[in-house]
Amino acid sequence: MKVSLFSLMVLCATFAASCASAAVSDGTKISVEQLTPLAAWVEQHTHVSMQILPTAVASDRKLEKALHFDDVQYAGAVGAYMPGRLVVSNRVWDPASLEAQSYVVHELVHHAQFLNSRAYPCHAAKEREAYMLQSEWLIEHGRKPIVTQAWIDRMASCD
Repeated sequence: MKVSLFSLMVLCATFAASCASAAVSDGTKISVEQLTPLAAWVEQHTHVSMQILPTAVASDRKLEKALHFDDVQYAGAVGAYMPGRLVVSNRVWDPASLEAQSYVVHELVHHAQFLNSRAYPCHAAKEREAYMLQSEWLIEHGRKPIVTQAWIDRMASCD
């Protein structure tokens, strides 16, 4: 499912301050130390072992390129997963921000899906799982989900 312009605008409008200026320099690597606890949480909730973590970077430049690949799994305008690699926008990546970490959780769910090779009824079903777990992660950390259940239902429909 390609991301629509409307979806991109909704996420940027939700986080207007984050979309306005860079939180980190383009090309900032997200370290294994930053990924490990997030991956452990995803492993616990998906029951998929992630002995091999993806490479991860915060880069609008790489995100722009990723949005033009076929079969890319998206997290709105702020993240994408390609097998073995994840990228989040450097406009939103702040390792201390729970919301920013939740975008990495979302992409790590896609990494778990890739490692598991489970069949899904459609590409959107993969997004449902990723958004649901992202929301669950935020709630467990005392935050409100970034998107509503109704939004997930619309975005992740196989229709």
